Order: sequence, then C-alpha cells, then structure tokens
Amino acid sequence: MTTTSLPLLLLSISLPSRATPALRTASRITRPFSMDSRRISKSFRRIFRLGARAKGDHVDGRSEVSRRRMIDGVGMALSSMVGAEIGIPVGQYLPSSPVPNRFRFTPAKDSTPSIRGRVLRPQSYTLDLPGDWKAVTVGVIQTGDFCQPKCDEPWTEVKFEGKGTGKAKVMMVPSFRLTTTEQPKLEDIGDPEEVIQKIGPFVTGDYYDGEDMPTVTTVSKSNGQTYYTYVIESPGAVNGPHNIAVVSVVPGPTDRDRYHAIMVVASANNAEWDKGSAEILSVAKSFSLTATGAAPPGS
Repeated sequence: MTTTSLPLLLLSISLPSRATPALRTASRITRPFSMDSRRISKSFRRIFRLGARAKGDHVDGRSEVSRRRMIDGVGMALSSMVGAEIGIPVGQYLPSSPVPNRFRFTPAKDSTPSIRGRVLRPQSYTLDLPGDWKAVTVGVIQTGDFCQPKCDEPWTEVKFEGKGTGKAKVMMVPSFRLTTTEQPKLEDIGDPEEVIQKIGPFVTGDYYDGEDMPTVTTVSKSNGQTYYTYVIESPGAVNGPHNIAVVSVVPGPTDRDRYHAIMVVASANNAEWDKGSAEILSVAKSFSLTATGAAPPGS
C-alpha cells in the first residue's frame, strides 16, 4: 500500500455520525484497500502495544517489558509486511545480509505473483542486493498475474536495478516446458548444456546460440540443491550483451502442484559491465533457495 493511500485509509477507519455524503462516499471508495489495511493495522497495533509496555504502561492487564523486547517486536511485526518497494533503495527497508554491504530480499506473503497464486511458498528464496538498488515495476503480462496458478509460460517474480550497474530479475518456468518428468530435479531436466539450450531464450530475451554466445558454466550444490550458473556473452540480445543466470528447481506447496525451474537473470550493457561486473555477478550468485523453498511438498 502506498503512502498516498494512507489519508484515505485513515478516513475509512472511522467517520463521525454527521459525516457528509461526500465523506461516506470516500469511505466506500477506500474499501478495496481493506485487506491490506487490516493486515497493516494489526501489525501497527502490536507495535503500539509494545511501545506502551516499554514506557511502563500496562496493556491488557500485562506488565511492562523491556525496551529491547519492543524493538524486537517491531522488527518482527514489520518483517511480515516487507516486499519489494518500488523506487526505494533496498538499503532503506530490507534487512542486512550476512554479506557485508548487502541487503537481503526474501519474498513475503502475497508479495510476488507465484506466492499470490499459491504456486510457491512464501520465503522460498533469497537474493542479496547492494543498498542503492531499487525494485522496478514489472509489466502485468510479464508477471503472470492473469494466469496464476496455471501459467504455461515463464513469468517474472520481481525485478531490481542498480544505478549504472545492471539489473536482476527472478523468473519461473513451468517444468513441463523443459521435461516430461513430473516432479523433476534439475538433473532430470538435463546437464548444464542441455538446460541452457532450453532456458537460454528466457535469459537473453530472444534467442540463444551457444556457438555465437560464449558461455561459462559452473555447477554447485548447497543443502542438497543443485544450481547451474551461466555467464553469457550475448551481443545484440534484447536483455543486453552480458547476461548471468543461476537456475535451480523448486517444488510446489503440495504434492498436487507443479514443479518449476526458478532462476535469477542478471543483465548489463557494456558500460555497466565495465563499471560493475563484480557487483552484478555477486548479486546473481547470491540467489539461493531456502529450506522452505527446497523442501518436498507436504513437508
């Protein structure tokens, strides 16, 4: 919910009995925000209760708590609301990453198309970003919001950009587009060369030709999960001449749901690559599935 909607939200919370018809109309207009307002107001009520306790007041008959407990409580209350805030440097609202000078994005409840569509569990992956990077708007067609939870085409979860250093987005691809195996591991989709032939067009934005696009490939494993990493030189590609992809496979929330290939795609033009190739490489390689995201369905 944007800050510009807060006055309308406050107006919709309570109106005097002598409210004018115009005010009552404004109240009705704000009702589409009711779901977000209930969630946010619940978190703020919790914050206010904790603040009162820290000052020595009694709330609901309970005794005061320490100032530290208030701070921790505020952090927990706000963390459930954190998503990608469009146009705001991530260093202003995301928690710090274990990596120095990086801030960690973890998709919270209802914060991405796949989570809203119950295709992916909340908090399934993490991405570490420099503090001055910002989330940017993803077009409706690219988000897949209109076809969830049964999208047949790839879609973009979230997208971030650095100032003059490149961009990165998280994408998902239905596994049936890549293999006939019902619940595949990444190895079931293919070896690294086979997989890049299948996902390459999604990485470059139009096509992939291994002969014309020199590609450096690495394979890594973490917590039982396999990742293929590709650094591609792609002159003339829609996404730019330098593209990096880190791909793995994620199960659905239940054993009836599809599996998906999930990947971060980072791209840069020549000037961005010359200025900050190390930065954009570090962003792409920070992508990781969490224990929640990698867990088999039903666990």
